[in-house]
Amino acid sequence: MKGNLRTRIATVSPALAVYAVLMLPTRVVRAESDTVAPASTWSIDTVEALGPGKFTSLKVDSLGNVHVAYSIEDNAHYPLRYAIWTKANKRWFTMQIGAGAAVCSLTLDSKQRPHISWADFGSGFGAKLHYTHWDGTAWRNDPIRLNSEVISYYNSIALDSHDNPAISFYEYQGPRDTDFRIRLRTVIWNGQEWDLRTVDSQPGSGKFNSMASDSKGHLHLAYANVSAGTAGMRYAYWDGASWKREILEGVEQNNGDAVGFSANIAIDKEGNPHVTYMNETTPLLKYAVRKNGRWQIQNVDGLARVGYPDRNSIAIDDQGRPYIGYYDAGRGVLKVAHQEGSRWFTEIVDGGGAGFTSSMEIADGTIWISYADSSGALKVAHRTLGGSPPSDAPGSSAAAKK
Repeated sequence: MKGNLRTRIATVSPALAVYAVLMLPTRVVRAESDTVAPASTWSIDTVEALGPGKFTSLKVDSLGNVHVAYSIEDNAHYPLRYAIWTKANKRWFTMQIGAGAAVCSLTLDSKQRPHISWADFGSGFGAKLHYTHWDGTAWRNDPIRLNSEVISYYNSIALDSHDNPAISFYEYQGPRDTDFRIRLRTVIWNGQEWDLRTVDSQPGSGKFNSMASDSKGHLHLAYANVSAGTAGMRYAYWDGASWKREILEGVEQNNGDAVGFSANIAIDKEGNPHVTYMNETTPLLKYAVRKNGRWQIQNVDGLARVGYPDRNSIAIDDQGRPYIGYYDAGRGVLKVAHQEGSRWFTEIVDGGGAGFTSSMEIADGTIWISYADSSGALKVAHRTLGGSPPSDAPGSSAAAKK
């Protein structure tokens, strides 16, 4: 059996193949394909059925292999797991790389090796931020020594042009004997140590944070402020020396609605940030893009209910068109919306309570999306781009410009 598994995954990385087969105490599992009644032209795999695979984070490498990090909500050990689909073998392999995990985020370096940030499950005293990566021979867990009392929930990882990791995180409780609570911070590896900075110190900032790097390695952040008097959707950009912040929608613009939930960000080839988020009060999927120094904001689709603590997904195709994955918790369906010209089109990918905390990427004309199934599984769906567009999104409209 080991010989067969080695043959199946050796094309990914010889070191990773040997590690996966011979060194992993929890074994490597080949997941069975679970084909659901097709929604449009989507092919859906049940990657693993150990429990809902939440907070998925998906990337496609330059060889066409698909990498996913996720945590299993088993109400006991909350394992952090990693799955890889190899293009050569066209099947999934999974492994455990940590425990006690909640929100996680994955990215790939220039050698196509995975790097993962993750936070401890829960918000109890001592909850920490973690960094795990594959160094070519083994998984390494590098400590991030911070004096924060509690780091919990949302975090995101990106790499600079030198493959140095940058991690954004939600500091739930600051250093002991301080009044700092619920603020957005980052740690950036400078080659020798972790450089700690505060992005937004205003209380309530940092929830649903999502970070991405552009083609030059510059960092972009989308996040929400959730305090009653300052709530809104926010954006920050690292200029190499400090974080520059902007408010997309604040209290004045959102009429008191809770906006910024489920945020995610993607950067196009020109370096423009594209942001997806939710209006939780009046359930709406929203989209914003910054071009020529101005934000253009649109309402994309109405929902029955916004999930919590959900995360939308977003990817940009080669023509610069945004694709957004989102979960309608009221209907229990995963949907994808994409824009063609001034119109938005939507399609249903999966249903029956599947679709929570999705992650999306487009590569070589194929769109991939990972997500949790509430019945107890991690799923990944994919389809080729093109063909007839799905139905128009009801109520899609252009909104404010800044």
